[in-house]
Amino acid sequence: MKTLTQLVALVRLDLRLFLADRRALIMLFVVPIGIASFMGSLFGGSGTKGGKGGIGGGGGMDIVMVDEDGSAVSRGVVAAFQNDAQFKVLLTNAAAARDLVLNGKRPVALVLPKRFGADAIPGWFDAKRRPEITVWHDPSRSMERSLVEGLLVPKVVQAVAGNALTPEVGRDFIRKGLTNLDRGPGRMLGQSERFREWLQRSDDYLATLPSGGRLTTGGTNTFSIPLPFSTKSQALTRTATAEYNGYAHSFAGMGIQFVLMSLLDMSIGLLRDREAGMFRRLRAAPLRRGTWLLAKTLSFGLISLVSLTGCFAFAIVVFGVRIEGSWAGFAACLMAVSAMSATLALTIAAIGGTPAGTRGVGIAALLMLVMVGGAWVPAFVFPKWLQSVSRVTPTRWAVDGLDAMTWRGLGWEAAVGPIGALVAFTALFGLIAWLRFRWETE
Repeated sequence: MKTLTQLVALVRLDLRLFLADRRALIMLFVVPIGIASFMGSLFGGSGTKGGKGGIGGGGGMDIVMVDEDGSAVSRGVVAAFQNDAQFKVLLTNAAAARDLVLNGKRPVALVLPKRFGADAIPGWFDAKRRPEITVWHDPSRSMERSLVEGLLVPKVVQAVAGNALTPEVGRDFIRKGLTNLDRGPGRMLGQSERFREWLQRSDDYLATLPSGGRLTTGGTNTFSIPLPFSTKSQALTRTATAEYNGYAHSFAGMGIQFVLMSLLDMSIGLLRDREAGMFRRLRAAPLRRGTWLLAKTLSFGLISLVSLTGCFAFAIVVFGVRIEGSWAGFAACLMAVSAMSATLALTIAAIGGTPAGTRGVGIAALLMLVMVGGAWVPAFVFPKWLQSVSRVTPTRWAVDGLDAMTWRGLGWEAAVGPIGALVAFTALFGLIAWLRFRWETE
């Protein structure tokens, strides 16, 4: 009985100590709940009606459309995408559309060329007359491109059939097709009797429709015909040699994550040194607190820079990652990321106060930053609201800047925004560390 009493007392003591430790409670409940909620929102959500759950869910996919024709047919194609809940369409000019896709702000742009409506009707039966729709896409977002191209077919066919293809026009082109079949090989899609029979039956069907009627793409009285258009898909990067390389993004994200984790561990070591009385000797030197913090920022920053440089050197040699953009911009991004990482680690140490407290707070903070910042998975797969939230994190700016300088092949100007944001975060974290860090434990 005595042993049982002691056992219960010891368990109660451990539970009381644990419940009194707010940081431990955060690590046990808040962090796993936050991570699970984040990952669940990416991969399936709650399965609610309306398609708002899952990758990129909520509000529809942002695409760009350019209507250079302005005909009834081209307007019908644009309206079909605008009325589809899966898409949010921005209608603009070709130059603006190209720039949006090139800089990763939109995944896909569709360009409907001039004479699209006029050439789409002959395009049913004459491959040489088929208008060509240009599909510009971000090379890292093949899933969105495939979805748009897949839905392009029914939407164009519906627009052409609903706005231009009357039974009279259809019979005229069918007769021309039958005539071409009789003129020798290679003029149409082939000379098989089966195709001839198909054309003749289509002509017989059209003859039964009332004059001035419209053909439809649904229902029972329909028939299959060749597509009235073709597509030209083009992945947009700044230079002709630039190609998407998934390793470029993964090394940027994972490099930043483990630099932050390593610097956090070093900051915890500083707090252990403070508890051991080392800081008292530094103060006796004498050494100013600001000088010591600046020295640690520089040393942490250099360690971070060496680590990131080594990671990208490995990626370049082994996985073929290339700096397709500005080398100066790439180097500046690395230095800005390193400076931000150093001051962030010191800030977490200053807020944590003790080694144990800093470890709990630091792990929770860094996990959220690398998740929301797009270090684990690209930010474009996030729900729309989370994409907006991620822009207030330094990790999002860091990953975007490195992506722009590597596989996107963008120039120095594309690095200015991320570098400016990282410098601002560096100054903010440095100020917090200077205000909160103490020579002695509180």
